Amino acid sequence: EDQINEIKWEEKFREKRVKRNEQSLREIWDYVKRPNLHLIGVPESDRENGNKLENTLQDIIQENFHNLARQANIQIKEIQRTPQRYSSRRATPRHTIARFTKVEMKEKMLSAAREKGRITHKGKPLRLALDLSAETLQARREWGPIFNILQEKNFQPRISYSAKLSIISEGEIKYFTDKQMLRGFVTTRPPLQELLKETLNMESNNQYQPLQKHAKF
Repeated sequence: EDQINEIKWEEKFREKRVKRNEQSLREIWDYVKRPNLHLIGVPESDRENGNKLENTLQDIIQENFHNLARQANIQIKEIQRTPQRYSSRRATPRHTIARFTKVEMKEKMLSAAREKGRITHKGKPLRLALDLSAETLQARREWGPIFNILQEKNFQPRISYSAKLSIISEGEIKYFTDKQMLRGFVTTRPPLQELLKETLNMESNNQYQPLQKHAKF
């Protein structure tokens, strides 16, 4: 029996180490991508090159972000389409990845885009986003149902870089890197546990009453 327990412990330890290594690799990859800006919907042509793309980005900045356009430190290190191969049969334009020399420039553009709301290029709508690893994008998507519930109940949820959920509970900002961490927290907040039990696949403790309109979180 001791040997079986030891094997189970080793397997559990190995799983935790693998998960920790995967998390570290994801964070490294996201860190490498931090100066990148992801542009969606930029029209393209079959004779496009880096210089033309850079000019297009400068036009977008001029059209949408007048204050940023006046700054002399907008330096684009690299800009390209993804995937690399162009096809005239593609229904939508390939995404564009712009890499700035400084992370601050990307963050200023994203902040300005949130404030402006509608971003365009020659009148056509565009979308600006973070350039994140596929694993981080999936992690952010998985927060979606929880985010919607918390937003409806005025917990002021936010998804911060790169995939952390934050909420305001009892006047304090709480951060969660994954659902397991959130599960542990809500066990100390019975009304919140009741609110999220289905989304987090938790069993509600019968000693607590169902969520009331004026329940304290």
